[in-house]
Amino acid sequence: MNENKITLTDDFNIFNLIRNLWKDRILFMAIIAAFGIGSIIYTLAVDPIWEVISVIKPADPSEETTLNEASPIIGLSLGGYSHDPVINNILITIKSDTFLEQFYHKYKSSIELFDFKEKDYEGMDQKQKAEMMRHNALEKLHKVIDFQVNSDHNTITISVKLKDKYFAYDFLNDFLSTLKEYIVKQNTEEMEEDFRFYSELSQKSNDPMISQMLEKKVMEKMEKKYKLTSNVFRIVQKPAVPAKRIFPKRTMTVVVVTMIGTLFSLMIISLKPVFIKIYKMLKDNPA
Repeated sequence: MNENKITLTDDFNIFNLIRNLWKDRILFMAIIAAFGIGSIIYTLAVDPIWEVISVIKPADPSEETTLNEASPIIGLSLGGYSHDPVINNILITIKSDTFLEQFYHKYKSSIELFDFKEKDYEGMDQKQKAEMMRHNALEKLHKVIDFQVNSDHNTITISVKLKDKYFAYDFLNDFLSTLKEYIVKQNTEEMEEDFRFYSELSQKSNDPMISQMLEKKVMEKMEKKYKLTSNVFRIVQKPAVPAKRIFPKRTMTVVVVTMIGTLFSLMIISLKPVFIKIYKMLKDNPA
């Protein structure tokens, strides 16, 4: 019985570990190799994610040229937003479901962006299915499209992450042109509303001085908004087809997994004598 007694002092020390490593060097290397080869197979088999980036610089900010001066930011996190009203309006537009819904309708049948599976919508009527597909599509767009604000340079970095790098490149180009058109349309509508508002005030005023001031005000406002409409933002860095994927990072994955394999292999080799003694004890003393 004493021979089978498990003693940590005897089994767990550096000399026994080195001796066991040399004795079971084939097992040690086999475990490490299995982890390393497995990590390489994983990086080759998993779908890669590519990121296309563009940097835009909004027009010069002015409180008088805000697109939607009374636009609420209800439900939107202010994290990452800027004190610049023009930048904020661009960011609010990017995160707006109303704006993103255009891409849902445009790319609904594109499996590169939306991979709708019929089994996910089984048992739903047409209305429920349409609502759920719209919800899932907008959720996917919010994940795919990201942005960061550089307040030092007043720039916005917009990125798109997808499995197809060429589709991601085309999509970001389309996104930027649609964004500009959408904001121009918003500005135009704002100009028309402002013009009607100040015109009505001017017509209702009986004082020529007030009417003249209102006309001057509306002309200044229209001029500033027209400038912003014609120059919403310019592209500082154009989108380009990425050369490297962002996921999975093959080198880092292989190194980290191999290190984990090494630690696991050391644990197995160091505990092997203990397992053998436990096995002998159970064999010699069956229940």
